[in-house]
Amino acid sequence: MALMQAPGSPSPGQTCALILIFTVLLQALCVAVTYVYFTNELKQMQDKYSKSGIACFLKDDDSSWDASDDESMINPCWHVKWQLRQFVRKAPRMKKLWARK
Repeated sequence: MALMQAPGSPSPGQTCALILIFTVLLQALCVAVTYVYFTNELKQMQDKYSKSGIACFLKDDDSSWDASDDESMINPCWHVKWQLRQFVRKAPRMKKLWARK
């Protein structure tokens, strides 16, 4: 038994294609909005941490780092200084490795 369509109404294939196109466009819009949002958040975080990293070196804070102290472990300044110390310690070894090549 064949279904009769009213004249001028879209076929089921056209309806399915329109729904598919609408769904893809809606998904693309959601991806674009999410991308813009997270790009903005990442830029704000990057600005915040780069400023705090620079501020660490401008402060006159010469207190020693204590690994057992929880406050110094979560302080971003100590993380920046620790990473710099690690890099400075590794730099002579890296220089020797590059000199061998």
